[in-house]
Amino acid sequence: MASILAALLFLVFPICPRGFANTSGSLPDPSNPNTYTGPSFVKEIARLKSALETARESPERLQVLIDSLPNLWTVEAGTQEYRVPTSTLADRLKKAEHFPEGRRLELDKAQEYLDALVSETDDLSKTPSPNSSAARIALDKILSQPEYHRNGAPSWWDRMRAQLNQMILDALSRIFRNIGSQKSLGQVLLWLGICAAAVLIAVAMFRRWIRSARLEEMALESAAIPARSWQQWIYASRAAADRRDYRLAIHCAYWAGISRLQDQGTVPLDRAKTPREYLRSLSKSKLIFPETHAARYQALSAMTSRLENTWYGYRTPTEEDFRDSLVQLEILGCPRT
Repeated sequence: MASILAALLFLVFPICPRGFANTSGSLPDPSNPNTYTGPSFVKEIARLKSALETARESPERLQVLIDSLPNLWTVEAGTQEYRVPTSTLADRLKKAEHFPEGRRLELDKAQEYLDALVSETDDLSKTPSPNSSAARIALDKILSQPEYHRNGAPSWWDRMRAQLNQMILDALSRIFRNIGSQKSLGQVLLWLGICAAAVLIAVAMFRRWIRSARLEEMALESAAIPARSWQQWIYASRAAADRRDYRLAIHCAYWAGISRLQDQGTVPLDRAKTPREYLRSLSKSKLIFPETHAARYQALSAMTSRLENTWYGYRTPTEEDFRDSLVQLEILGCPRT
């Protein structure tokens, strides 16, 4: 659409430089002595500039220059005709005549105005005349595109789409009209919305309660761990493994490692801490030799992950899991007995 408007504007409005009044369509008057072509207008301005330099020294010559100015100049450029008023130049010259203290400034401004006219005339001579035939060809090419091929009658697809849209609008209007006229239906929708909001709130509260209960269960289980020596924990772990209760065996092996680290002072004597809190305490401990710190941290990390998966996550452990826990216990300082 923008390209069509540009082509139409190009056809209707020819290019006109600033400062020139375009009067295209009117026939030039060959008898008018103030009618110029581009080169002759430049020569006339050069004559005025020379006269302006002469008038700088004599107010009388300045008045002669003012009186010699016509009301406007007519400049022809091809098929176009431009009319340039002389009022701006005349005003500058009159101010220079009546105010001697500002004469030099006003004459300098008049000189700049004449230079600007020369520049615009040069631009006018370089500007190609608008080619209406080329613009017409471009416009015809745009209008020949498929989206502009409308013979006035809508196609069957347009009619079908209009009927479908009208059916949807009619159905929606009936629904909303019935809701507004029947109070019972509006009340039913209102109570349905209230019930849906209540269900969503209840589900959110239930999920939060389950999450809190799970955390409390883990904390209570941690607090309920009896105080045993690491040797007693290993004995209980082996006894559970003999019964093929590897879940309990891994649980006891983990607490044997924690008890051993507590004896060494590397983790706090706090049964309420969670496995991850014990692991963080070991990472911050400064009572372990640097050369063994990384190995012990990896060993406790492996036992912590296995405890979470088997004891809290109910994953079925194997005998290999139990034997690997015994290997990690040796790294933590629990020798095999």
